[in-house]
Amino acid sequence: MSNVASARFGSLTVASFWIEYLLDAALHAGVDLSEALIRLGVTEEDLESPAARIPLSVENRLLEHAVARSGDPLFGLHMGEGIRPRFMGELGYASMSSATLRDAIELMIPFTRVTSEFAELRFEWRGRDLWLIWETPFEDLPTCPHRVDAFFTGAVVFGRWILGAERDPLALHLRHGAPADDGEYRRVFRCPVHFRQPVNALVLDEAVLDLPLRDADPEVHRLARSRVQRAVTRHRARDNLLEQVRLEIQRRLVDGVPQLEPIADRLGVKPWTLRRRLRAEHTDFSTLLEDERRRLACDWLLHSDRSVNQIALDLGYSEQSAFNRAFKRWFGVTPLGYREGGGAP
Repeated sequence: MSNVASARFGSLTVASFWIEYLLDAALHAGVDLSEALIRLGVTEEDLESPAARIPLSVENRLLEHAVARSGDPLFGLHMGEGIRPRFMGELGYASMSSATLRDAIELMIPFTRVTSEFAELRFEWRGRDLWLIWETPFEDLPTCPHRVDAFFTGAVVFGRWILGAERDPLALHLRHGAPADDGEYRRVFRCPVHFRQPVNALVLDEAVLDLPLRDADPEVHRLARSRVQRAVTRHRARDNLLEQVRLEIQRRLVDGVPQLEPIADRLGVKPWTLRRRLRAEHTDFSTLLEDERRRLACDWLLHSDRSVNQIALDLGYSEQSAFNRAFKRWFGVTPLGYREGGGAP
């Protein structure tokens, strides 16, 4: 790695549930990483805390140990086959309870950075094909091929499981080179696998995205989806004042209209200091509150079965008519019209 990349690598982290995933995969490969955990300073408390973050440099050492001691040149590929909801944090049960695969992928894309700051996930439409593209500035790291293999294998295996159907991707593109025998890739993915490509990408047919999921449950999904969104916001908020305020607004909306003063107290600043810092960011508390109401209103209208009146109350409006007026000001349509149009204003 370059000096800049190396310095950045040292400041990054992974979620504790990702470490559990790695430890489980190592055990299945006959490798016990308990002693390595102790040497690297990872405690039981770290692993048991859902909000704990482990340095990426520590996780990388553990992965190096697992690969070397297992003697498995395709450790990442086989790690992905062991994916379970508990190794996915808040995303696991939220994706299982989604209505469709499209909804599950929508949650997965921003959550990827919560799991590990090693890489980011984005998507591109190319014709009727959806390309899920996995990008990292650390491609030259020896562990990188194992990471990309684990991610895409896990995505495909878990996707088949929540669909309850053996659906296959159209293609897999990998930047790393091919093994001497690519039979294991063909066994797992059951599609053309292309090595030494410009990008790491899983290609899906648009038709598979709207298939219903086996365990879809609107009420469970509503709660699980909220947890995912809070986890994403919490992750972004660590060094970002605006995201911290947004997170507090999210937390407090269920109890009524959030107020600046209690949030300032929660953040450890005086109300006037918070107002001043928000002005420096070219915004104010009322704007952030409205932004969060607007975002949640759209999300709940499209991804929950609660009534428009219930959404109005949950967003802190005294009555549905006030919510209707606000929504029409935002989008030029009523909440019901937005829902019936599938989100198109």
